[in-house]
Amino acid sequence: MPGAHRKRRRVYLAALRFNQFILIFVCSILLTSCANIQTADSIDASLGIEFQSVQNARQLGPYVTDDGFRVRAGVILRSGELAGITEHEIETLVREYELAHIIDLRDENEAESAPDPVIEGVQNHHLIVWPRAVRERLIQESYTECGFDSELYISKYYEAFALEPAAIEAYREMFEVLLENESGGVLIHCVHGKDRTGIAITLILSALGSAWEDIETEYLLSNETYEGRRPI
Repeated sequence: MPGAHRKRRRVYLAALRFNQFILIFVCSILLTSCANIQTADSIDASLGIEFQSVQNARQLGPYVTDDGFRVRAGVILRSGELAGITEHEIETLVREYELAHIIDLRDENEAESAPDPVIEGVQNHHLIVWPRAVRERLIQESYTECGFDSELYISKYYEAFALEPAAIEAYREMFEVLLENESGGVLIHCVHGKDRTGIAITLILSALGSAWEDIETEYLLSNETYEGRRPI
């Protein structure tokens, strides 16, 4: 099943490449690309962030854009949920990445049961990609005469990223936060830092003009993070 799920993720990425959802956001963010990139010779940064209490934490970059720049390291961060983050790890985010914003893409129940930390000087944004009602509706729509169809659910799940008004609005608001951010890091997360966060990063890299091979590589890094184990 892990191999099948990985294949579905690749198929979804290929379809997403041509989706007008991305094209809309490319146009909306294009004029800000210079604020998020720097010259290719000035970067030598590791992607991973060594946190013990936060899953799948890494920084975005340094991917080359189509105009010869690289995504600036340390500006966009991504991870799983932050409820268990330690004080030392918070200090790292503030000191090393000058964290200014946390964007939480989880639903109402997820955010309530494992709330984000409140950090002095950091703005928290709760942008719900998947309202609980939408998730429940997709589950109901995935029942057939033979019972629950997991393949059908996965198909509906990925399609809804581009079609559900709530998802479109959440990602639009995410770009507003990025556009208004004058300095400091922005951390984007969901529960495991995989799909909802992965789509967010796909949109950002697409808008900045990164090569599709790099976008796919970044998206699929989460598979390596969880290789051989279930997300906790």
